[in-house]
Amino acid sequence: MNPINIQKMAIAFGLLAFGFLAIGSVLMGSRVITGVIRGGLGAVIFGGLVWGFANLFLQEDEDASIQDVNTDDNDPDKGNQLDQTA
Repeated sequence: MNPINIQKMAIAFGLLAFGFLAIGSVLMGSRVITGVIRGGLGAVIFGGLVWGFANLFLQEDEDASIQDVNTDDNDPDKGNQLDQTA
């Protein structure tokens, strides 16, 4: 996965956590500043967790893009299965 997509995913989870915690805290009776602080900390924690785990598990290998492809035109196996009938 592209590092930019990982960052976008982490920001999305962070904003979702911020909205959920901030609005939920205010609706449950806390003051607005307390809700904003809780939301900000939740955004940092959950966004950071998603960013870290996504970098760890979803990052592409550098060697995966390099494939050992035979580009020789004199390949003896080229078209081998085309002559076989069902």
